[in-house]
Amino acid sequence: MTAEPPPGQNPYESSPPPPPGGYPPPGYGPYGGAPQGAPIPPGAPAPLAEWWERWVARLIDTIIFAVVFFILSGILGLIGGLIAYLGYAAYDYMLHSKDGQTVGKKAMKIQLVGVGGAPLDSSALMKRSAIYPGVMVLSPLAFVLSGIVGLFVLVLGILIIVDSPLHQGIHDKIAGTLVVKAPH
Repeated sequence: MTAEPPPGQNPYESSPPPPPGGYPPPGYGPYGGAPQGAPIPPGAPAPLAEWWERWVARLIDTIIFAVVFFILSGILGLIGGLIAYLGYAAYDYMLHSKDGQTVGKKAMKIQLVGVGGAPLDSSALMKRSAIYPGVMVLSPLAFVLSGIVGLFVLVLGILIIVDSPLHQGIHDKIAGTLVVKAPH
């Protein structure tokens, strides 16, 4: 005869019982979601997304933007570029306000959250959505401006890697947001 497990413990799982007084946030820790042992820096409600996950997610979103931008710019010139920028800002704002994820972030299983786990508010999302693609609207104006735009985008990417401890870009710092691993 085998010993029965303590009440509340699944005899088929080897994970520890939940902590006394409640459960961890859904989707994180040993009960699901992010990998066990992933560091969570102060001010982050979950493990941070890796820099390459953020870059790949942004690349996916940029490809979506570029297709719309080049089609509209080819047809309507500068006005088309402005429309594409507004469309990208709206895309960024609407998808982040829904569940903190754009198409790229969903593909990479990461999401946008407020610093310290604060809920995302409309003004923070509006700032973030205007800052990142905002400078890209200038690219059709001149070759020199395109170089400045590229440099700005490169600096944003580098800041995500070197910023400690929360790996925030300028757009994240101004809006008070973080990109973390999404719960599964």
